[in-house]
Amino acid sequence: MIALWILLILILILLVLLGVAAARAIQMKPTSAATAQFPDSDLERAQQYAETLSKLVQCETVSEKDQVSRRKFQAFHKLLREQFPLVHKAATRTVLNGSLIYKIPGQDGGVGAPILIMSHHDVVPAEGEWKYPPFSGEIAEGSVWGRGTVDTKGSLFCFMQAVEELLAGGWKPECDVYLASSCTEEWGGDGAPAIAAWLKEQGVHLGLLLDEGGMIMDSPMAGVKGRYAMVGVVEKGYADVKFAANSAGGHASAPGPNTALVQLARFICKTDRHSPFQARFSPTLREMFQRLAPNMSFGMRLLLGNLWLFEPLLCFLLPRVNPLAGAMMRTTCAFTMAQGSPAYNVLPQQAWVTANMRCMPHQGTDESIEIIRAAAKKCGLDTEVLKADPACAEVNFNGDAFRLLEETMGKIYPGYGVAPYIMTGGTDARFYMYEGVVENALRFAPLEINKQQYASIHAANENLSILALPPAVNFYQELLRSYCARNGKPELAPEKPARKAPARKKAAPRAKAEAEAPVTETAEPAPETAQPKDEQPAPEAPAEQPKKAAKPKKSAAPKKAETTEPAEAVETAEAAEPKPEAEEAPVEADEPREE
Repeated sequence: MIALWILLILILILLVLLGVAAARAIQMKPTSAATAQFPDSDLERAQQYAETLSKLVQCETVSEKDQVSRRKFQAFHKLLREQFPLVHKAATRTVLNGSLIYKIPGQDGGVGAPILIMSHHDVVPAEGEWKYPPFSGEIAEGSVWGRGTVDTKGSLFCFMQAVEELLAGGWKPECDVYLASSCTEEWGGDGAPAIAAWLKEQGVHLGLLLDEGGMIMDSPMAGVKGRYAMVGVVEKGYADVKFAANSAGGHASAPGPNTALVQLARFICKTDRHSPFQARFSPTLREMFQRLAPNMSFGMRLLLGNLWLFEPLLCFLLPRVNPLAGAMMRTTCAFTMAQGSPAYNVLPQQAWVTANMRCMPHQGTDESIEIIRAAAKKCGLDTEVLKADPACAEVNFNGDAFRLLEETMGKIYPGYGVAPYIMTGGTDARFYMYEGVVENALRFAPLEINKQQYASIHAANENLSILALPPAVNFYQELLRSYCARNGKPELAPEKPARKAPARKKAAPRAKAEAEAPVTETAEPAPETAQPKDEQPAPEAPAEQPKKAAKPKKSAAPKKAETTEPAEAVETAEAAEPKPEAEEAPVEADEPREE
């Protein structure tokens, strides 16, 4: 009888809790994101922007691991100089083996922490069947088509154009402004690490870094209505791990038990069916669902809007029914490559498989590797770590940097929602955090894309709507103006130092042409050129694209840093190349070289 009463009481408590949860879900009212409309966009302006972006796409910049020569990127650098002459006049530019870093100095030497806006100009190979040739930059059906439009020449164009127009209007930033673009992002190469190291050598500590990452989407996940800017505030750790099994081998006509491949198969199946990693709702994931919940269907709103009640259930269910949600809750382990016997009728003496791991901060890279190593050992496998990078510290989504981005979104994209989220992939921003030159690293490109465009990243038919370009340019302009004006009194200084990231197991891969222990000698920047005059046209609605810069004459030989004179840019030669770039400014500084 007592047991029955206890059961009835428990059922009553459960019904009360469910009633409270249902009432909370009913009280959640849709936000403005559910009805937000795409901002008005000037079609003539969008068409002009599309033509420039098309030129960037037409310049093929495919990069692959261990690419010996970076000379192909020189043509792209020259194109940037032609399309954005005022940026190249106002900024000092440093080239680090194909990757670019620009500095536009602030007034009075720059007050407060500088800002860096960055992207990358390398792209992945274009495979499969395309509607339009992948490097044609075709402007059709309201979009620019081609490899790199979304990832990420689109955002690179937008922030370069934003600065070009600001400078045309006489803008003089109150703090230093940096623009960067690497040429090795697609394979995690040496480009961004070199730029981050260069900034550290210059003693630069950034107040805000804005890189690629999340974008703007209508209905960013199933069951959610509304337009949202999804902003990456944390990046998972990374590891490539190799598992090897050994056996006696022999003829395949009489196989014994537990051969090398059987051992690997047992381990793979066990790991796939029962993940050894813990699922957890991080503060970022909680905040994301809290912001999305009001515009969810009732069933999702009931569950995800009441994590106080349903969190244990969701930790079990979500990773099993939604791979993307699962990837934001726990470390993932994806088996990617394998090798066994070299012949059809031979049992291998050794077989191996590799796994790509993306490690959650709550079970960091080191801990995740040890967990999978223990699981592999139980199956008789040896484990070798090929590469390991730690997870990055989370950016405070209640901090000044994130609030500034929200305010900027509100001005350019009225009514849109803004939600933080966990990056499941990797960006160049992590290298800047590893070097300790920034704490506020936000991963977001202010371009609105649809589901087809999102799916086209690294796939066929990549394209970007031309109407997405003007508001994105406006966003970068507003962000830069607001940040620099506020940072005259550094309001965006980090609230607290980020926790120190664990040491990386392996350095970023380097191109074959580089030495194992490069020594970089960086020249001092040349004196800055005067800013453009105030009477130049305002940036808000340019009637035409800026005119191309006159092609500079080539000097007989690069001069040393001590004797440099004012020039359009202070250049550094491609480290892996025997000669400086053909299009470099007339006066060049001694340049960082890998020796």
